[in-house]
Amino acid sequence: MIDPKSRFRVFRNRFTRAVTWGVGWVVVCLLTGTILAEESAPPLTHIADVLALPREQAALAVTVQVSGVVTWQGHGLNFTLQDESGGIYVSVNEAITTHLYHSDQALLRSIHEGSEVEVTGCSNQGGHAPNLLPVTLRVLGHRPLPQAVPIERVSFFKGADSCRRVEVRAVVQSYQNLGDHYTLLLNANPGVIFSDISPSVCADPAKLVDAEIRMRGVATAYYNTRGEFSTPRINTNIPEDLVVEKPAPAIDAVPQVSLGHLQSFTPHPLGPHRVRVEGTVIFSLPEQFLYLQDGVHSVRVETNAQTQLQLGDRIEAIGFVDMTRDIGMLRDASVRRIGSGSPPEAIDISPEEIIAINQLAVKTGHMAAPHDFDGHFIRFRARLLAVQTDPANRLAPCSLLLERPVTRAEGASGQVIQAVLPGRTTSELAGLQSGSEVEVTGLAQLTYGEDVRYQRMPTEVDLILRRVQDVVVIHAPSWWTVQRLVVLLGVVALVLAAAIFWSLQLKRQVRRKTRLLAKEMSARRDAAVEFQATLRERNLLAANLHDTLLQTMGGLGFQLEACEVEAASLSAHDHPPVHLAFARRMLDHAVDELRNSVWTLRSVQLDGMSLPEALEAISNRFGAGRATQIEVHADPILAHVPNFIAGNLLLVAQEALHNALKHGSPRTVTIVVHTLDHPPRVSLTICDDGLGFSPGTQLSAADGHFGLLGMRERIDRLAGTFRVQSAPGRGATISVEVPLHAYDHELAERPIDSTSLPI
Repeated sequence: MIDPKSRFRVFRNRFTRAVTWGVGWVVVCLLTGTILAEESAPPLTHIADVLALPREQAALAVTVQVSGVVTWQGHGLNFTLQDESGGIYVSVNEAITTHLYHSDQALLRSIHEGSEVEVTGCSNQGGHAPNLLPVTLRVLGHRPLPQAVPIERVSFFKGADSCRRVEVRAVVQSYQNLGDHYTLLLNANPGVIFSDISPSVCADPAKLVDAEIRMRGVATAYYNTRGEFSTPRINTNIPEDLVVEKPAPAIDAVPQVSLGHLQSFTPHPLGPHRVRVEGTVIFSLPEQFLYLQDGVHSVRVETNAQTQLQLGDRIEAIGFVDMTRDIGMLRDASVRRIGSGSPPEAIDISPEEIIAINQLAVKTGHMAAPHDFDGHFIRFRARLLAVQTDPANRLAPCSLLLERPVTRAEGASGQVIQAVLPGRTTSELAGLQSGSEVEVTGLAQLTYGEDVRYQRMPTEVDLILRRVQDVVVIHAPSWWTVQRLVVLLGVVALVLAAAIFWSLQLKRQVRRKTRLLAKEMSARRDAAVEFQATLRERNLLAANLHDTLLQTMGGLGFQLEACEVEAASLSAHDHPPVHLAFARRMLDHAVDELRNSVWTLRSVQLDGMSLPEALEAISNRFGAGRATQIEVHADPILAHVPNFIAGNLLLVAQEALHNALKHGSPRTVTIVVHTLDHPPRVSLTICDDGLGFSPGTQLSAADGHFGLLGMRERIDRLAGTFRVQSAPGRGATISVEVPLHAYDHELAERPIDSTSLPI
């Protein structure tokens, strides 16, 4: 019989397998449905359908399978493909980079113009128009290239003919050698077209300049990073696609025009061909541009010629008329020296006057009279604002900003003019200071702005300088520039703030020092008053003891002597009374002790003695009858120490000496007193070689001993320092330092107010 647990395990396993199989079938069905759905979407088979995809949808890699003829083998492995509906760019390089391309790469080398190819892959957003990313390629054979159709200007110059074979007639204006191919600049009259051709198409493109050609090729485009169309291109690698219909005319056959009629009205325009002009060189920057002047007319000529020209040279220039600056000039010109002469002199005229002349011409609808002054040498005065540098600008690494002063009628602010010094460095203009009044001579260049009715309005006049000497300093700037004035005001403000802060701090320090000084003077005055009061009290107490108790005890001594005489006469043959003799000795000892106390009370009075003399006196007194040697070393100048300071020091020395003799049993006690400088103070040291003690273990005021406490309090009242150094068996040293002040003598001599004495 199967137990319930085994039955449950069997049921659980079967249920798990059923669920797993069910989920698996669902996943397989979903995947199969997705694959079938993808396979059910047919690929795009016409190029026009791919080109019609919106940019966002083309980026989703829509499946494509198209067949067509290779019309151009581009850079690398890329090529263009065209069928009956249109042309498209096949980006093989990108497909290989993204590992999308699966066919044999050797197949790519067999593809060339005229190959019929089947491309299977996906759509790609591309730069300007959608393109293809191939997955596989298959060469179907070879057939003729599609017929090139003449361009329709509206669609061609909007980029709508992308990757189709087109045909255009134009004049070659210039070329550029890019190594593996040439780029031609074509003028389709009107309209500018760039054309990339391989060296097999034309070995010497210089012969094509100014020639009328018929160009067949694949239309492509220049575009920006937004994918916006900029300029059309035509590319070809087939020599038969380039046909010269009219060769470039000989130099002598190039029509000659005057500098004042480059773009003037004529019922028979010259078209996009070159023209020939003559003039005098007034400015030259090799391989960049030069200016020619003939009479009152001046023209800018842009050229790559390396010919070194001098000012005043008479030259002939052949080039294409260009209106990029809104003023007629020659571009891609060749030059030839035909004579020499002198350059014209500079004209004294200001930029404001030039603008006014041109504005008057706009208002009247006539030409500027006598002329517009563009390309003329002018001279005027201005104020130098700054010297600017731009190392990245190869043509103008250095420029000057000038400001023209204006009259009240001209406006409220000056006109800012930029003067450019081509090919020069900042070091050559390092001596120019901002704010200088300078006279500048340079080539005027007009900048056109807004349209006014039918004419363009010049709005600015800039200068091209020939050399550093074209800038002459008339007046150097004042030393007091705005920057220096601001710096000076800042320094003054800083100093003023520092002075105010220092004054406040000084007042604060003075108040603090005053409080401390007042407190110290009050404490020292209290010490002086207390000392004098103590003297009076001690003197009074000593007098009272001497006049009363000491006299009484003296009388008792006389009485005891009388008793001794009487007792001796009564018992001559007996022994003297023992108790009477003992009482006599006790009385003598009490008298000695009382006399010592009276002397001690009186000893704090200096009585005309100096501090060294008083110290000698108490040392002699304490040393009398003792084996202890007491030495005093005192500075003689201490005679001028005020009495209240000397008296307190004397009391401290007396108390320290008494403690040393009473508790230390020293062999030697040394008292040293002298003065110290910086700051002025008196130093007192009492040192003994007695028993010593451990600081903190000595008897204190709580035990009825006030010696050390009294000494410390005395010194504290004098704002001094009190230190005790001792160790068992090493004696003891008491060090005292008391400051000296100029007002101490006044405190010592000031009479004592009886109301201020302690009670």
